[in-house]
Parts: sequence; structure tokens; C-alpha cells
Amino acid sequence: MRTRTARLMAFTAAAALVVAACGDDGDDTDDTVVPIEEPAGDPGDEPVRPDEPEVPLDEPDDIDGASFSLFGAPTGVEGQAVTGFLGVYNDETGSEITYEGSDSFEEQLRIRVDGGNAPAAAFTPQPGSICEFADSGDLVSLETMGFDIDEMNENHGEFWMSLGRCDDGQHYGIPWFPNYKSIVWYRPDVFEAQGYQVPETYEGLIELTDQAVADGLTPWCFGFGSEAATGWPGTDWIEDIMLRLHGPEVYSAWYQNELPFDSPEVLEAFETFGEIFFADGAVLGGTANVAAIDFRDSPLPMFDEEPGCLMLKQGSFIANFFPEGDEDLVSFFPFPTIGGQGGAMGGGDTLIVFDDDPAVAAAVKDWITPEWQCVLASPGGGTASTLGGHGVPGVERLPGHKDVSLDCYETELSRIQAEAVRDAIASNTFVFDASDLMPPAVGQGTFWTAMIDWSRGTPAETVIEQVQGSWPAE
Repeated sequence: MRTRTARLMAFTAAAALVVAACGDDGDDTDDTVVPIEEPAGDPGDEPVRPDEPEVPLDEPDDIDGASFSLFGAPTGVEGQAVTGFLGVYNDETGSEITYEGSDSFEEQLRIRVDGGNAPAAAFTPQPGSICEFADSGDLVSLETMGFDIDEMNENHGEFWMSLGRCDDGQHYGIPWFPNYKSIVWYRPDVFEAQGYQVPETYEGLIELTDQAVADGLTPWCFGFGSEAATGWPGTDWIEDIMLRLHGPEVYSAWYQNELPFDSPEVLEAFETFGEIFFADGAVLGGTANVAAIDFRDSPLPMFDEEPGCLMLKQGSFIANFFPEGDEDLVSFFPFPTIGGQGGAMGGGDTLIVFDDDPAVAAAVKDWITPEWQCVLASPGGGTASTLGGHGVPGVERLPGHKDVSLDCYETELSRIQAEAVRDAIASNTFVFDASDLMPPAVGQGTFWTAMIDWSRGTPAETVIEQVQGSWPAE
């Protein structure tokens, strides 16, 4: 077993390596990846005698392997990849860290925290909930744990870092790995055979949708299903459209409720989405059934010998659910511009710490480095990782640090996405999923159900009024 000091010296001597997927992104396998085990005592530290100073949180280098539980949303193959990553970390550091994944992560995390059984650390796809936990005194701040905030801003982007900055001026969110949502997956072979061009504008996307229907093809697959989080895939469409219709300033005002949810701008976004979603014959299975289709199953018809649909708008992480061996059948293009305006929108998982044990802080500091993000990036860590990868075929994570090497990835599509995300982080132009930034009652509640109701025929005016009515009072 190496001590942390020896390990960090080894990393200093190693070549620089470099690495990033949704809320509730799992598959239909078991809900729990690794049973959570409550460690006894204060693992990882020697007992502190009354006449000895405690180990300060900002000097964790002499702390041996940690022993605690990590809680997150990914299950299935994505959860297995997190478990595999922790396996590599445990072997390298002498730690005993377990992982528990839940398809009802947001709900279960609140139950556990309210019940006094919070995990030592968790990674949440919903930054909007971070300050609620911080305000109640349940989280440990980055400043307390000894993080260099200026360095974190530079490495992970000020926008993402700002999402975990709460009313007390302290930071509570630790960027880990993002996903990229402003993309549309499609079948290039069918496009070529039909003479279709990849659209650069939303108007072109509508025209392509109509043309495919006229040609006897079904242009779109959708799936809003996600257990307790059903509805969130629909919010991604509204968010990308809002960003392009009205720009980043209005977008920011919207998720902060400075622009009410029932404003004309938001109604316009729903109506713009509806030009595609409610077009006759555009949606495989019909719009009324979209909420019953699990988002993890939504891409599968694209891979049929005679494709059931030609396009799917979904984040980069959805590639983890493509049929193994058939990944090359699809590619992606950027979500089109509206009125000449584009944008880069995504989500991501942000680490939060509930236990002020210095060993927990030390492990989390390791995980966000380029070295360990490279292990998390792909099954084998590409050609860049001296430690290998997480070991689960087909799962690749995008980088949450600007210095993660593209050589950590094993597929060209992942390298292209990783480069786009890495560059956006470095230039601080990566805009976060708005629903993840709204108060949980809205972003993890009424906005999701609004998409379900709207997909089943409830007028847009009605659902946006309902969402606005649910916004918590100041």
C-alpha cells in the first residue's frame, strides 16, 4: 500500500494526463451498483491524542487510504464504470471506498440527509440543490477542505464553480465530469442515401423533419422516461431553444426566475419545439407515448437494419447505451442555430461532501485531477493513462478539467466531444442545463412533469403557468 505522499510524488513524475454524462443516467439493470457500507470509526487516520494537533484539511498528503461510501445517480453500465474507477483508486491508494447508485438519486439523497444518514460524499447532476444542503449546514465547504478556489476556477471554469457558491460566500460544489447536450445523433448512411444535408439552422431541421415524413420515414425518436425523474429529456429541448432564441443573458435570468417561467419567451420556446414534436408522423410511437419510453432505450430504433427513426437529441452520455459493436452506425451534429445564434449547453456531475473527515477531502481532490479523470474517461484510459481505465466497455466520460488529454479516449466521437467540452471549460463558455440550476421543486419537479403533460396534449400556456406557480417564494 502506498502512502498518499509517495503516490503524489509518483504523479508529479508522470506525464500530464487529461478527462466527463445526466442526471439519472443509468440503464434498466439493478438500481443499486454497490451496497453502501457504513465504515466504523474514523477510517484512514491515526487517533488524535489530546496533546497532538489535528491534521488540517488543507494538508491531506500524509493521510493513508480512505474508507467511505460515495452516492450517485448512475446505475447499470455507467454505475459499473464508477465502481471500476473506484476499484483502480482503491488498489492504488489502499482505500476502501464503495459506490451506491440510484435511479431515484435526488429523492433518496434528500431522504438520507433528512434522516441523518447522509453519505460521506455524493455527486449530483442537480447543482440547484447544492445550496439547500449547504444552508442547512449539511455540507463541508471547499474552503474548509483546503481547495484553492482560484486554481479551481481556472481548471474547471468559473461558471461551473459559481453554481456551488452559496449565500455565505463559500463554495460547496466540486466539478467532476460534464456531459454535452447541444447535439443531435443521426444515421449518416440514411442521410447519404436520401440526399439529406445536415441542417445548420432550426428552420432547416424543421424542413428535414417534413421531408423525411414525406419520404415515408420517421425522423425522430424520443424517450422522456427515467423512473422518478421522468420528463427531464424534454427539458433539454426547451433549454437549447431558449438559449438560441433569447441568448445567454435571458437564459440566466430564466433559471433564476428573474424572467418568469410563464413569460412569452418561454411560451415561444415550447411552441418552437412543438413545430417538430407535434408534426404529423414525426415521432416514433406518437407523442402521447414518449413519457413511457425510457430515455436509455430511445436510441435503439436508430440501430435497426431499417432504422425506426433517423435522429435523436440526447446528451453525449447516451452513447453508453448504444448496442455494442454498432456504435459506428451513428454520428452527431451540433444542435442548429436559431436566428444565427448557437450555444453550448450541457449538464454534469458535481461532487459534494457531507463528512468533514480529511481522508474524504483528500480522495475528492485526487478524483478531479487530470490523472484520475483519465482513468475515469474510458475503459482502458486510452494511450495516456499509466493506471489504465475503469474497465467497462463502451463507457466514456467527458473531461471536467481543462487539461485532460484527448488521448485518454478510445473512440473518435468521444475525442471530438471531449475537445469541445474541454475548450468550452477553458474559455468559460460552457452553459449548464437550466433545470439543474432551478430550485429542486421546479427543476427536479414541476418542469419535468410539465414536459410529460405537454407531450400528452396539455396546452403549453397551462403547463408554464403551473411551473411558475410552483416556484418557491423568496
